[in-house]
Amino acid sequence: MASRVHLGLIAGLAVAGGLMVACGGGTPATPAAPTTPVVTVSPSPTPAPPVGFVCPLPPSSNEANNCPKLPAKLGLYMNTALDQVLIKRPELFNFDDMLGGNPKVLDRQKYHEAVKLELEVQGVCVQIEKEEMAIKTSNDFNEQWNIWTSGGYVMRKIVTTCIPAWW
Repeated sequence: MASRVHLGLIAGLAVAGGLMVACGGGTPATPAAPTTPVVTVSPSPTPAPPVGFVCPLPPSSNEANNCPKLPAKLGLYMNTALDQVLIKRPELFNFDDMLGGNPKVLDRQKYHEAVKLELEVQGVCVQIEKEEMAIKTSNDFNEQWNIWTSGGYVMRKIVTTCIPAWW
């Protein structure tokens, strides 16, 4: 955006300089008022879902319900997705209402769907659940993430890791 404004100013100066040369380079009788370039900002369009994204992994099951609390292995995927949603979908948040640096979520369902989309763009399989998101990149395990607080703010918290993946 700034480069268009910069190019517009350069073009304007070039035209003005050309006119001065064409008119003999003299000083104009009345100075012309400088024009202010018009800059328009439009919100980012809602990204389209990956065409036909279907989790390439076969269904899995975790009959033993083996889901201990372990450090995140898929945190980079989740954090990237959350960061992208905050940048690309600002209409989903109230940035004037923050809790610990995290904005208030205005529409929980759309927020979850936007995060799911950003994870799928990265090739991550996702299940949206009532309180959590389940993500996996293999059937060896899946991680359960809580991405919003009970008060409605963005959160980045791994809850458990299920070994093997439960879905």
